[in-house]
Amino acid sequence: MARIAIIGGGPAGLAAAFCLAASGIEFRLFEAGRALEERHHDKASELGCGIGGAGLFSDGKFSFHPSGSHLYRLRDKDRLWTAYDRICALLDGVGIKVPVTQGPAGGDFVWTGDPITTKDYPSSYGTLEQRAELIAALSRDYRAWIETGTSVERVRRNGAGYTVRSRREGGSAREDDFSHVVVATGRFGPQAIADLMPELAPTAELRYEFGIRIEHPNHVGFLNAVDRPDVKYIINALDTEVRTFCTCRNGEVWLIPYNGPSALSGRSDGPPSGYSNFGLLARFCGETVDKGRRLWRQYQQALAQSESALWQPLPAFLDGGAAGTPALDGRPWHPRAEFRRGDIAAMLPEELHAILSGSLRLLVDQYPDLYSPETVCLFPAIEGVGAFPLNDLNLKGPAENIWFCGDAVGRFRGLIPALVSGGYAAAAVCAAIAGDEPAAAVQQSETKIAAE
Repeated sequence: MARIAIIGGGPAGLAAAFCLAASGIEFRLFEAGRALEERHHDKASELGCGIGGAGLFSDGKFSFHPSGSHLYRLRDKDRLWTAYDRICALLDGVGIKVPVTQGPAGGDFVWTGDPITTKDYPSSYGTLEQRAELIAALSRDYRAWIETGTSVERVRRNGAGYTVRSRREGGSAREDDFSHVVVATGRFGPQAIADLMPELAPTAELRYEFGIRIEHPNHVGFLNAVDRPDVKYIINALDTEVRTFCTCRNGEVWLIPYNGPSALSGRSDGPPSGYSNFGLLARFCGETVDKGRRLWRQYQQALAQSESALWQPLPAFLDGGAAGTPALDGRPWHPRAEFRRGDIAAMLPEELHAILSGSLRLLVDQYPDLYSPETVCLFPAIEGVGAFPLNDLNLKGPAENIWFCGDAVGRFRGLIPALVSGGYAAAAVCAAIAGDEPAAAVQQSETKIAAE
């Protein structure tokens, strides 16, 4: 009898469970954090985990096709667009605007600008209340099948299926048997894969993506000048791709502990703060992955030295010296005691500082009002840290009956790709149960392609 384990209760895991519940297939969803109604908006320890995942308390942007372009390369297009349409219907039901899409027949990015390239695609903003309604709509029909406050410690093969060892907070371990597993552990989840699923989920280096966040008053910079929910710039600095990421108007910056390193995240779901922020991340993949690995190791050393979040005025980060100290008492940084002034420029690897400062200078050339002591660089910002589990163009791993979805896949990220890939992975599980699965040779070939 089919029985599915879903590991992770963020957007991807919930979308997978939503699809399985509609199919009448038994499953159990394991989530280490709290239930939706028990999560606290003002506790850093609860912002990165719990039902709804980090996506519940976030920048609030839903970026639609073709954003997350690797998602739309998945093999079964009927399955993909069925999952996409199902999620769009849920979004529409909670009042989040869904743009008209050209679907599989079109929808190229709009690329504009030089030397800064704009990657343009349709996006909408969802309020915190709308996001909570979405998470509730995804999970209300199977609440009894959700195990919150429960960490998965190990997945091991057991005959034709798998035994999952889990532990409730403060409790003893228990073991349950499942026929299939869906892994939806989020962006830092892959770092624990080796311990969680030894020999079942081999990994490959896909990308390293890390850098700093920038915060400035609302009335300056591109977040003031450009009228789009999601502003994605791609900058070439010293032959390295640098991207703006997670742009937040009138937002806050939080230092959030994940199941890995603590990292800064932007949010736009509180009262207007008067400040905007965005991530500025160097991205290393493909031919530059070796450089990314080397710089990431040095970046980790800086993390160990900092012991907290650091801030530095942008002029000092770019040009050194003692820049004037802005009035920071009212800055929307949380938890406030975790932020202190530091020389981020000196702490970063010299090569990484050159890459980030080069990209910042190009932004300042385009938006000169960014160059001010009121504009502050913040450390650390981390999005991707190397190895991700191998999976094919059907999101299936090399081990029998294990699938991956959401940010854990490593080839796409964001709320819409997480939600759609969760539905896709669950539909793939249903197809496997029905005996409709690609031949092993096809899967092995696609796994190699997906990892490249």
